[in-house]
Amino acid sequence: MEFSISHVHTQATAYTVTKAIADQVLHKCPGLFLADSEQRLPNFAVTLNPDGRGGVRNDGTGTLTLTAAIGERFLELYNRGNITVTVNGRQLRFHPSERTVDASLEMKLERAPFIDPDIEQERQRKILMFQDRFCVSKVQIGTFYRRNNAGPRDSRAFSIEWEMDLTRRSMAWLKFEYDHRLMRIEMGDPATESLRHDIVVKFHSISKMALGCEFGEHYVCFDLVTPPVFQKEEMHRPEDRNYNTRYRHRVGELCPGHGAVALYAHHLRIVLRDDVDRYGRDVLCNFRSFCVEAGIRPLIRDVQIVASMERFFDTSNLLPVRRWLRGLGENWRVAFQIEALLNNGTAHTRDVLGLGPRIDELVCRHGSIAGEVMRYFAEAAAHRPTVQPLQECFEAILQRQHRRRPLTAPDGRFFCHHVTFTPTQILLEGPNIIQSNRVIREYKGYEDYFLRVSFRDEGHLQYRWTRDVDGETFLRERVGKVLKEGFCLAGRRFAFLAYSSSALRTHTVWFVSPFQHPTKGLVTAESIRTSLGNFEGVIESPSKYGARMAQAFTATDSSVKLHQSQWSETSDIKQNGILFTDGVGTISQGLATLIWQTLREGDSDNVSNAVQPSAYQIRFLGYKGMVAVDPLLEGIHMRLRPSMRKFDVQGRGYAEIEIASAFGKPKPASLNRPLVMVLEDRGVSMQAFLELQEKAVSNTRRADESLPMFVDLLEKHKLCKDFWVPDILRRLNSLEFELNSNQMQLPLNTPFLSRLRSYAINHVLRGIKYRARIPVPESYMLPGVADEGLAYVNRRNNIYCLAQGKIFVCIQKSGDSEPTWLSGPCTISRSPVMHPGDVQCVEAIGRPPTNSLFAKLKNVVVFPAQGTRSLPNSLAGGDLDGDMYEVAQYRQLLNLRPHEPAAYPPARPFTLNRPSTVNDVCDFIVDYINSDVVGLVSDKHITIADQSKDGTLDPACLRLAELHSQAVDYPKNGRKVRIYDLPRALVPFKPDWHQTEQPEQSRNLKADYYLSSRALGYLYRNIELEQLPDGSHPGTGSGRNEAISNGLRERVQDELQGYRPSTDQSWEDVASVYAGYQQELIYISTTYSLSKAALSEEELVIGTILANFTNGGYKKDRVYAMKESLSFLLRATREALVGELCEGQTEEIRGQLARAWKAWTYTLDTQRVSNEAGNSQFGSHSFGLIALGLVLECLTRMGSLAL
Repeated sequence: MEFSISHVHTQATAYTVTKAIADQVLHKCPGLFLADSEQRLPNFAVTLNPDGRGGVRNDGTGTLTLTAAIGERFLELYNRGNITVTVNGRQLRFHPSERTVDASLEMKLERAPFIDPDIEQERQRKILMFQDRFCVSKVQIGTFYRRNNAGPRDSRAFSIEWEMDLTRRSMAWLKFEYDHRLMRIEMGDPATESLRHDIVVKFHSISKMALGCEFGEHYVCFDLVTPPVFQKEEMHRPEDRNYNTRYRHRVGELCPGHGAVALYAHHLRIVLRDDVDRYGRDVLCNFRSFCVEAGIRPLIRDVQIVASMERFFDTSNLLPVRRWLRGLGENWRVAFQIEALLNNGTAHTRDVLGLGPRIDELVCRHGSIAGEVMRYFAEAAAHRPTVQPLQECFEAILQRQHRRRPLTAPDGRFFCHHVTFTPTQILLEGPNIIQSNRVIREYKGYEDYFLRVSFRDEGHLQYRWTRDVDGETFLRERVGKVLKEGFCLAGRRFAFLAYSSSALRTHTVWFVSPFQHPTKGLVTAESIRTSLGNFEGVIESPSKYGARMAQAFTATDSSVKLHQSQWSETSDIKQNGILFTDGVGTISQGLATLIWQTLREGDSDNVSNAVQPSAYQIRFLGYKGMVAVDPLLEGIHMRLRPSMRKFDVQGRGYAEIEIASAFGKPKPASLNRPLVMVLEDRGVSMQAFLELQEKAVSNTRRADESLPMFVDLLEKHKLCKDFWVPDILRRLNSLEFELNSNQMQLPLNTPFLSRLRSYAINHVLRGIKYRARIPVPESYMLPGVADEGLAYVNRRNNIYCLAQGKIFVCIQKSGDSEPTWLSGPCTISRSPVMHPGDVQCVEAIGRPPTNSLFAKLKNVVVFPAQGTRSLPNSLAGGDLDGDMYEVAQYRQLLNLRPHEPAAYPPARPFTLNRPSTVNDVCDFIVDYINSDVVGLVSDKHITIADQSKDGTLDPACLRLAELHSQAVDYPKNGRKVRIYDLPRALVPFKPDWHQTEQPEQSRNLKADYYLSSRALGYLYRNIELEQLPDGSHPGTGSGRNEAISNGLRERVQDELQGYRPSTDQSWEDVASVYAGYQQELIYISTTYSLSKAALSEEELVIGTILANFTNGGYKKDRVYAMKESLSFLLRATREALVGELCEGQTEEIRGQLARAWKAWTYTLDTQRVSNEAGNSQFGSHSFGLIALGLVLECLTRMGSLAL
C-alpha cells in the first residue's frame, strides 16, 4: 500500500525520513505496531522526489510504501490522529495513493527484513567514495628476497620477474570494489585493444603493503598471502542482454611471459601516476585513505623497498635445478622437498643451488634420513625469520636431526605426499601421516609412488564463480589437462588414478607414478584400476564408475579375512516397492567379537574407551555399508544385501573386511544453525534456545572452578584426548589436587594449565556463538540400522517387529554398569537439515521385548522395516550405509508443529551411449569441481530463511532444499545444480550472525550486516568472548609442577624400591626423545596453521585451530589431519620413552615407571632453565604432559592409583 508524503523539509533525506517513521511510529516498542521486542520489525520503503532544479534537495514530497496489512492499520490510526511524524521540525502529512505498488517491491516488503537506514546510508557513502580510480603506470610481478649484503634492520628487496610498462602502450586503472572486498586493476586501452586483463587483489589476501617513492615513481608493494586472481574480458561486447552474461574469463596468466614465472612469483608491485590536480593531494596519501576506509589492515608507510630485475626464475636458473633433481634418482623424497622450496615461494633458485653441495653431502652420508631432514628443513625455511639466511636455517636443522631415529609409520597409516594445484601455483606438502586404504595396503613399501592431489582456488579456497565469470573453460584447461595428461614432479611422472568419495568432496584425488613390483610386474594407474573389480553395471555412467572405484580408496582399518564360505548375500526387505534395508547387512556375534579383537590389537583410534560395537561400517570386495549383529547367525558369518553391492569382484577365495567406522560409543548431539532455523519455524520458542545456550555457556565457564568441571568440559567436547589430559587431571584430583585449593588440597593451577583452560573455554564458546553448536541434553548422534525381524517372520514364530513411527535406542558408554534405553517421544533428524520436514517426531520403545532381534544392539538407532515410507529416507534422504542420525528427548524440542517430509524423486544417473573411459571420469571431476555448490546452497538457504518472514517455509528456501538434495547426490548421479538456478537473497545485507570469527577484521563493516530478529541472531549476540591470554610470556610458576612432583614422589619411590635400572642400551636418552618430539611438534604447528603464525602449543594439546578461515570445510580437514599427525607423534614418543605398557607388578613395568619419571623430572629441569633465561621452550609443556600421563598410567596399572 502506498502513501504520498508532503510537507517534507527540503533538506531532509530518505534516510532521515525513514529513521523518523521507524523510531516515532512503526518500530516504537511498545507502540502502535509492536507489542514486544521479539516481534519482527515491519518493513517499509521511503522515496523522496528530487528538486527539479538539481542538487541534493527534495521538492517537499515523496512516497511511503507499506505491506497491505500494515498499510491499512497505518491509515486507520493516522485518520484517528494517533500518528505524527516530525522531521527537521516539520510534521509530515500522509495521503493514500491510488498507484499500484510494484510487485517486486511488495514482495520484498512482505518477506525481507527491515534494514537500519544508518547501515544503508553508510554503505552508499562508501560505494560513492570508491567510484574514484587510480591510474597505474606499471604492473610488476615478482618475489621478495634478502640481499646478500643486507643488515639485520634492512628491509627485503623486491625482484621484478615480470613487468608491464603501461606508459609505453595500453593503460590501466585501479579501483576498489567495496561490495566484493577487492581491488581490481584493469589493463587495456579500449581505443586500441579488444581484450582487457584484470588483476584482482582480495583484501583478505593482503598481508601488508609498503608505500614509497623511488626515482620519482610512487609505488605500492603488496606482500600477498595468496596470488592475485587473473581475468580477461572483451571490451566491446554487444549490448544484447542475451549475448553472454558470463563475459569475464578466469585465466592463469596475463601473457606467456607472465605464465613462465607465475608458478614461483606471485607478489605484486604497482607504480601509480601522481595526479595532484585529480586527487588534490599526494596520490599515496589518497590511496592510503581508501585502504583505511575499506578496512584493510594497517599499512607500512615510509619503507624503502629496493626493486630490481634479478630473473631468479628464468630458464638459465631453472634448468640447473631440473638437472639436479633428475640426478637425485632414488632419493625422491629429497627432490620433492627441493621442489617445495621453490614452488611454495620459500626460496629462489640461487638460494637453492647454493645449498646444492650441502644437500648432496647429506644424501651421500645420511641417505636413510635425508628425506626426513629435508622435510623439516622445507617447513622451517618457510617460517624462518626474514633476517635468517636459508643456509643458516639448513645448518640449524641438520645439527638437530643427525642424532634422531627416523620416523616409522604404524600399521594402518603411511606417510603421504600432497600436491595442491591452484590457478597459478603447484603447492607441495608433507609427507604427513594419514590413514591407509585397500590399494595402498596392497602395495606396501611403494607409498612414495602415490600422491594425493587437490584442486583449489588461490588460498586453498573452493572454486566458486560469480554470475559474470566463466570459470568452466578455465577449469577444463587447468584441472582437466592435469587429470588427463598427468604431470612431472621431482623427476617422476604421475598419472590420475582414482578418488575416494569423501576426498572428492574436498576436490582431492589420487595420482600414481609407474613402478616395478616384484610379484605384480609393472604397476600403472590402469593396471590398478583393472584389478579393483568388474564395473560393467555402471560403466556407461562416468559418475557411478568413479564412485564405484572410490570404494577401494576409502580410508579404512584392516580387520578379519573371510573365506568365501563365510559370507553370503540375502535379499533386501521391501514392501510395496519401499526399500527398508538400503545399505545394511548383518554379522554373527562371533564375527563381531573377532573384528573387535583385531581392532584392539592394532590399537586403533576407534577402540579407546569404547564398549564392543554392535555395528560396523565396512568395505568388502564390491560391497559397502553397515553390518549389525544378528543373534540368529551362528559361527563366523556375514550376510550382505544387494543394496550394498556396488560392483562385482571375482575369483577371491579369501577377502578382508575393511572397517571404515566402529561404533563403540555414542556421540553427543548438538544444535547447529540450520537445525535451529527449522526448529524455530516448527514451533520451538526462542526462549528454549536461549535457555539451552545459557546452560551450555554456564557449564563451559565453570571449567575454571574445579578439576572435575574442567574434566567434564574436555570429555564432553573431546578435547586434549590424545594427550590424556582428562585422565591426568582426574587422577591428580584423586590425590587431592585442585585448581582453587583449600588447606586440605594441593594447588595445581600452573600457568600452562590456566592457558589451556582459557583456550578450551574459548574454543567451545566460539562454536556456540558462531555455529550455534549447543549441546542438547538427553540427545545422541547414532548410526542407523534396520530391524531384521521381518527377514525371519516367515521362518520363525513370535518375532517382535518395530511398527511404523517407532524406534529402538540403547545407549551404553564405557564404565556404565547398566545401559540406558530411550523411551517415549523423540525427535529424529539427519544433518544437514534443510527442509522443514527433515525433523520428524517418533517414539522410542524403551526396554526391548525379549523376542526382538535388536535387543542386544547398543549405540545405534534401529529403524522399523515396515510402513508407508522408509523413516531414514524421510530424513533428508538418508539411508543405512553409515548415515548418522540425531535422536533428541529434550522436552522443549519435542512439541513441534507437524510437517510432511520432503519427497524428491530420484534422478536418473547421467549416462553415455557407450562405456565410460578414464577421460570421461576426468571430465566428470572437472564438472563436479565447477558445479559443487553444496556449501553455497546451504549458506544461501539459511540466509534467505533469516531474511524472510516465512523462514524455511519461504518458496525460495523450499526450492533451495530441493537443489541441495540434488547437489548432494551429484557425485553419484552426475546431475548438477547450476549456480544460475539459485534464488537471490532478498536484500544485499547479511544477518549479523554471519560475521567473521575475528571481529577486529570487521570493524569497518557495519554497512554489511543487519541485526537478525531470528533465534540465531539472539543466540549470536548473547555471547561475548574474552580475549585469549598471551602465551608468548608464560612466566615462571614451575613451583606448581614441583607440587605435582612432591605429591607423586613418595608413591614412585615406594614402587621403585629395590629396582635396578637395566643395562639395555637400546633405549634412547630422554633428551634425544624430547628433541625429536619438539622438532616434529614444531613441524605440525607450522604445517597445519591457517596463517603465517604457527599454531600455539595450547591449540595442539586441545586439538583445535582457533584461526578463522573462509572455507570451513578446509579448516575441518586441516584439524583432522593435524590430529592424525599428533596422534602418531604421541604414540611414537610414548613408545620411545617406555615401550608398550605392561600390566601388574612386573619388573618390566617398574622399568617403564622409572623411565617415565625420569622424563617428567627432565621436563621440569628444562622448564626451570628456560624460565631462568626468560624464555619458553616450545613443546616442553606438552612433553611434560606425555611424561606425567605415563607416570600416572604406570602407577594405575601397578595398583598404586585408583582407575
